Amino acid sequence: MSSLERIPDYSRVENALAFKNIDRVPNFEPFVSRTVREAIFGRELPDGLESELFYRPRLGYDFIYLIPPYHRPPVYSRQTLHGSDGREWVDQHSNMITDWQSFREYDQYPEPVSPLNLEEIKRAIEAAKRHPGRLGVGALLPSCPFTEINLLMGYENFCIALYENFELCKAIVDKLGKVGVAEVEQLAGENIDFIFFGDDMAYTGGLMIPPEMMRELFFPWYRRYIQIARDAGKSIMFHSDGDISQLISDFVEAGLNGLNPIEPAAMDIVELQRKYAGKLALIGNIDVDLLSRGTPDEVAALTRQRLEHLKPLGGHLLASSNSVCDYVKPENYLAMLNTNIQYGSY
Repeated sequence: MSSLERIPDYSRVENALAFKNIDRVPNFEPFVSRTVREAIFGRELPDGLESELFYRPRLGYDFIYLIPPYHRPPVYSRQTLHGSDGREWVDQHSNMITDWQSFREYDQYPEPVSPLNLEEIKRAIEAAKRHPGRLGVGALLPSCPFTEINLLMGYENFCIALYENFELCKAIVDKLGKVGVAEVEQLAGENIDFIFFGDDMAYTGGLMIPPEMMRELFFPWYRRYIQIARDAGKSIMFHSDGDISQLISDFVEAGLNGLNPIEPAAMDIVELQRKYAGKLALIGNIDVDLLSRGTPDEVAALTRQRLEHLKPLGGHLLASSNSVCDYVKPENYLAMLNTNIQYGSY
């Protein structure tokens, strides 16, 4: 075993989410770039179950995490833009929906019944049973209605429509939300341990639209996702970058287990922990900018500081402040994980 590798025990994650006693702070990173993991292990590690089974336990994780594909992938834009570095993004001015007619004609979203292909999830459940220890299985809930309406309408058009054609916005969100309900029902019916979903809705300075509109349009669906998962005995966690402090109480009331990634430029994780201790676990906060441009010593110092401040009240899971994206330095990512080995024990 490497210094990071250990026999997985998913109860560590479970108990951290529930503010129960644990032996150490769990690592919880939903996404680790293929580029970073291949640099660490010096071998090809394509996305998918086999890669998850290889690298997660070796880096001290107690779970594997899968992204179930749609049977019919959605089409969000009439045009995809391509950068010189190989990155792709949706053209925000090539919108699929601009008015009621284009909304009625739009038929490119996944089926409202059983939209996800769960073959790999089922294989993961069986593989986890055969793995030493207790290896948890988590899955992404792809539904993200705030992000999706922005992709379908374009952010500028969406913001204008919120004031000029609110009912159209509501109709689009409700269409998206119903598919999300079908997705979470599929996932909740499987023998997995947690569901993770995300919807980036904020800048570092605050929400992208007023909180009242978020509550009216999106939270009826978020609450349903969370309730379905909790009723099935699954933990459920949510991701949004930026400052979403105005909505955290709404998530707590809905029964959310954990919030990710607590962007340090946007929210104070120590203050949030004091406010929500025992109610909401906090996941993340190790600055991605530092992970990308700092040194291993700087990352280790920040990680140790966070552990010292957050361990006493519990409900803390160690992760980056966004994700371990392809521009994170592998040696800095390892410094974060190794610091948890040194200072994360209770």
